[in-house]
Amino acid sequence: MGKRLPRDLQKEKAILAAAVKAFGTDSFRASTDKIAESAGVSKGSVFRYFDNKKRLYVAAVHQAMDTLISVVDFNVWTDSDDLVSMIIRATKYKTELSHRYPNEFALLTRVYTHDVNVPEKLRNEVFSTFNKWAEQTQNIIVDAIVDKMTLRPELDEATVKHYLSITIQEISKRIQDYFEKHPGLNRIEDMTEIIDEVKSYMDMVQYGIVKR
Repeated sequence: MGKRLPRDLQKEKAILAAAVKAFGTDSFRASTDKIAESAGVSKGSVFRYFDNKKRLYVAAVHQAMDTLISVVDFNVWTDSDDLVSMIIRATKYKTELSHRYPNEFALLTRVYTHDVNVPEKLRNEVFSTFNKWAEQTQNIIVDAIVDKMTLRPELDEATVKHYLSITIQEISKRIQDYFEKHPGLNRIEDMTEIIDEVKSYMDMVQYGIVKR
């Protein structure tokens, strides 16, 4: 039996980068031939490192998550003075990250939306991994938000956090759409329109919508 060749970390890194881009663009239908070509390696090298396409896909999803974990700065959330500026700054930061790392965001968006082009068992596997990571990230953000609020004593904190997670996700989508339509906005002073909208949402979160 031949001696197994040592792993070339640069080749492995190139294959993963090419796979993240290919799977983010073309889903699981992405050609391993093109992944190999993009990485500058032979197709045989791809399967020497990752055995098969399914393992390559799982590794690509993990790579996308690891890349974002390595660069994300949670101080954007925790250092904000109030809830409105926290949400605005955080969403703008997420939008900027999505532009800096489009391949990673594209792949993880496919995972999040249960991409039907991925075999069901594999789809469920990567979604479960992604969902745990997303929940951990969301918990950091929601914990920072709750720390800035004085909750009614009769409320269950875990329920409040779940409610805020759902609410913040929807508000963040609205803000992200706004930033995509106004790419030149950089200063918080120039964001009056969206800030006023978020203030109205947060006012409803804090004080309710039913007249007392």
